[in-house]
Amino acid sequence: MKLVTAILRPHRVDDVRAALGTFGIHGMTLSQVTGYGTELWRTQTYRGQRFHDESVSAVRIECVVGDADVEDVMNVIRSSVASSSSGAGKIWVLPVETLTRVRTGERGADAL
Repeated sequence: MKLVTAILRPHRVDDVRAALGTFGIHGMTLSQVTGYGTELWRTQTYRGQRFHDESVSAVRIECVVGDADVEDVMNVIRSSVASSSSGAGKIWVLPVETLTRVRTGERGADAL
């Protein structure tokens, strides 16, 4: 099993959820996050005053999938948020050693 994590722009979340749903992934964790990448800051105006904002709002999506589905899930996410502009997001994968469903006690792939 693998944990697929994606950091994306907030307005792309519905597209990703719909795309993953059609692929068969219905459970995921969504978190509001902030951070920055290659764009070190951007200038914004708030109540008439200009300031440099060093962080960008984003959404972190996490889902645990079987080993065989990792590449497909990454491609589904990437194709649903495809953009040529900077800051479109990142996707990465981490191994999951064990997984247990709290309600039933199922373990491993049965808990997906």
